[in-house]
Amino acid sequence: MEKTTKKGFKFSYDLTALPEYNSYGADMLIKQVLGLTLPKYSTIRPNLKGTTEKVGWLQNDIVIQDLACGFDPTGDTVQNLVTIDLCNRKINQTLCPYDLYDTYLSASLSNGNFQEEVPFAQVVIEDINQRIANAIETQLWLNTTATGATSYNSQCFDGMLALVTSGNGATQIAYTAATGSNGLDVFTKVYENIPQNVLHRNDLVIYCSYSDYRGLIASMRNSSYINLFVDNTSTGSVGEEWSVMLPGSNVRVIPTVGLTNQSAYVAGPAGYVMIGMNSELYETKMMYDPFADQVKINSHFSYGIGVFDVASFCLSKS
Repeated sequence: MEKTTKKGFKFSYDLTALPEYNSYGADMLIKQVLGLTLPKYSTIRPNLKGTTEKVGWLQNDIVIQDLACGFDPTGDTVQNLVTIDLCNRKINQTLCPYDLYDTYLSASLSNGNFQEEVPFAQVVIEDINQRIANAIETQLWLNTTATGATSYNSQCFDGMLALVTSGNGATQIAYTAATGSNGLDVFTKVYENIPQNVLHRNDLVIYCSYSDYRGLIASMRNSSYINLFVDNTSTGSVGEEWSVMLPGSNVRVIPTVGLTNQSAYVAGPAGYVMIGMNSELYETKMMYDPFADQVKINSHFSYGIGVFDVASFCLSKS
């Protein structure tokens, strides 16, 4: 009988020629930015063209008389104009898909001789649009036509902080930073200085920085008579910016990136702020140029701001 012998064979990998393994996800992340706030609450003036638009407002100065025979005309209908100066801007970018050949993103390129698309194109557009929105929001607050050393000087329109001033008729008080110990008192002081002629309106707002807004929320949380768990005036849903009603008032407190490091609060009727734009605030297109063999990104945006009756606002600024 033949004897069967079992033998063991030892195998091992020689991996010295292989690079270290890296695992790459199938998606692309972007850094979220705060984006637009002011236009959401303001009066939008669409379809504006050129560089300047005059918007008409009127108010009547009536005189109540004792009843008597005859017709005695009194009072005036006053026509007012608000000027909205516009900036017309663009962004041009090019992407060369062949730059990705030596990266992991090459796996997302097509197998054709011409690369007419770039990976994650929708994510690229989304990120560009968010950054445009963030830049516009900041400029709506900080732009000034005055000369100076910052990127917000010598612009084509004056922003909110250049329009809502004591020199233009706003009530101005000193600024105090909001903290967990004084936030309610600080915002109440701003509320107390909103001119009385607009206190009945249902669109009153106090714009502030996110830092001061955080101080207010901390102060409300620390207060023994405010329960944020049942406060249905606050918002924080996906796609919304945070805001909260100032307790005991008809005023909504709204943080904006435009007031970051500005040491200021601006309070008044949101509808008196007019945002001018073209048919859309901004529009971004992406297309392949077969002759340059590049993917090109083109974005156009027109935007500006005007404020009606600055005397109806309160400015708290250091």
